[in-house]
Amino acid sequence: MTHPTSPPAEFAGWLSGLRSWAAKSPDSDGLWRTAAAQGLMSLAVPESAGGSGAGYEAACLALEAFAQESGLSGPPFAMAAQMWACQEPLLEFGTEAQHKRYLAPLLAGTAVGAFAATEYDSGSDLLSLRTSAERDAGGRWRLSGAKTFVTNGPAADVFLVLARTADGSALSGLTAFLVPRGTPGLHIGTVIDKTGLAGADLGSLHLDDCVVDDGDLLGGPGGGFAVLMHAMRHERAFILAPTLGLMARALRKAVEHARSRSQFGQPLASYDTIRRRLVRMHMSLTSARELLLATARQADAGALDHGRSSLTKLHVSTEFNRFCQELPDVYGGYALLPETGAAALLTDAVASRYYSGTSDMQMKIIAEGLGL
Repeated sequence: MTHPTSPPAEFAGWLSGLRSWAAKSPDSDGLWRTAAAQGLMSLAVPESAGGSGAGYEAACLALEAFAQESGLSGPPFAMAAQMWACQEPLLEFGTEAQHKRYLAPLLAGTAVGAFAATEYDSGSDLLSLRTSAERDAGGRWRLSGAKTFVTNGPAADVFLVLARTADGSALSGLTAFLVPRGTPGLHIGTVIDKTGLAGADLGSLHLDDCVVDDGDLLGGPGGGFAVLMHAMRHERAFILAPTLGLMARALRKAVEHARSRSQFGQPLASYDTIRRRLVRMHMSLTSARELLLATARQADAGALDHGRSSLTKLHVSTEFNRFCQELPDVYGGYALLPETGAAALLTDAVASRYYSGTSDMQMKIIAEGLGL
């Protein structure tokens, strides 16, 4: 699939419209469909596959703007999870029939997708997963196992499930399956309680002799490792794009607070301790944003690799956490009040260190790329 090297000229006007829509606090019940109607889900999808062909940089800018104007953390994250871990593998490995059946509804917002890889005992070690798939006498596939921490799981209409189909190396022993909601043997668990990313629901799956056929394979038998690596390369690179908007929104509010609130007869903004905190927050945001968008431009040029993806994920999550360590001290005790958003943002920052592979895992990938 080809992508532009920069967003098309008309993108700026479209982005302005998206900002206006997001700033109006869109109704949560219809948020997914209306976001798709705005064109958000299809930005990184080439026109030949039913998207707008605006590219990865445009998609990241849009996710940032959505989060910044709406103040929502969970929904942009959930949509990004679908874009990078479901739509991207479908684009790369899907057949024309799979594009029609699954990709088109995902882009239109009439269906929600979920990537089901993580298991209870494997965590980030996706290559040790135990969910299995075996052919039956009729030539169909029977999946058995369980998945957890599935973003969008409770509401998803289609699940991209990784299962083991052969012993030995993960390079040939994993297969990816597209499992529609309602498939016999697929049992969808309830929402998993968590403290961050409000609006991005996590769930679990149980596959009890769940039957699918060859038309539901993505990438063919034994192609699951390639599907996994493609999904992770894009998810790690771009899943944190919405946090840039959250940081920008929080920085703006913190600066306004520092200017308007006085202590000992002077505005907070006149104290060097506060000014230095705000400057460090600005540095974290700027650094994270520059690296992520540069990575998006590399992807648009067809040059995204795993080391760069891991570097981006590690750096942005690190700067997000640094930003959120400074933020509460701008507000003092007021940081505990929900309206500042400081405590909620700190929780989101902690979570960013773990999904799509822990920070330690990203370090390992980067170190191996350095020959260490």
